[in-house]
Amino acid sequence: MMQVLERHFGLHLRLFVAVNALLTIANVLTGPPWWAFWVLLVTGTAFTAHYLAYRVATVDDAWVDQRTDDVHDRSYDRGHIESIERRQKGPSPSD
Repeated sequence: MMQVLERHFGLHLRLFVAVNALLTIANVLTGPPWWAFWVLLVTGTAFTAHYLAYRVATVDDAWVDQRTDDVHDRSYDRGHIESIERRQKGPSPSD
């Protein structure tokens, strides 16, 4: 399933860029009105929705763990994040 999503996403990305580039060139050559903007807006919105669906489908536990570690490493106040984690886990048995 994941390979199909990756293959389709790559294909749709290339098609999005190629079609919108050709339409924009055609619109520039024909002059005003600038209709290619609206085509780009609609297809860009659809492609963004497709990208978000692709990202949601390809997120796994390893990706989440890696992003969590990145946030922890970049944290300006690691002690605050650790205290939040302790509160979420609840009181320890020694408390």
